Amino acid sequence: MIHRGPRLVRRVALHCLLLLAVIARAEDAPDGSSRPLGDVVRQQKSASQHGKTARRVLNDDDIAPSHTHWMVGWAATTKIIPAIKISGLVPDGLPDLATTAPQGKQKIHIGFGPEISNGYSCADDGFDCAEQIFVEGLQRGGSLGRAARILFDSDGEVQGFRARVAHFEVRHEVQGRMVGTLVIVSVPPTVVVASCMYRELDRAEVEPQCDRFVSSLRIEAPKKFIYVEHNY
Repeated sequence: MIHRGPRLVRRVALHCLLLLAVIARAEDAPDGSSRPLGDVVRQQKSASQHGKTARRVLNDDDIAPSHTHWMVGWAATTKIIPAIKISGLVPDGLPDLATTAPQGKQKIHIGFGPEISNGYSCADDGFDCAEQIFVEGLQRGGSLGRAARILFDSDGEVQGFRARVAHFEVRHEVQGRMVGTLVIVSVPPTVVVASCMYRELDRAEVEPQCDRFVSSLRIEAPKKFIYVEHNY
């Protein structure tokens, strides 16, 4: 009969603990393919500030719900019934329902759209096409500016739907340089778009509001729907 001393028992126990730690670490490691938008935004800002003075990055838990409310927008209203509802937290003073009209004296502009659900648009062509349509819309809108471009982007998810977060800039003749964040979400059978924009001069004050809006976005997509018939 072989007697196994205490030293051998401790060695086996140690190896078991190390193996369990490796397995747990592998299971917890993110695969990078589907990240919540809040994580995407924080990583983007950390990367864009590399080499700059370090500052604390906004965390979802730091955001107080006071002085905010939900703004609602709709997508695919001309394509399916019922339509797709998208909403996000915005500062008080902005309307409850998304509109293209001027949003008062607020320093942040929130938008849902443009509607990207027609056959000639991006329902099947991916996020690059949606970015292009968004930028072209800014360039056509004389009230915003004629020089707009995407600065950088990365992919994530909203409630399990594939999404992209892109940062853009607009050169305005009066307001100067304006910057913002664009969120594109693939919600079959359409592509949902949300954005926030503000003047570069107001970044310190408004950027946390924009981050909060992006991180809070939620989609309500119908499980069953019917296509709208167009007689033209």
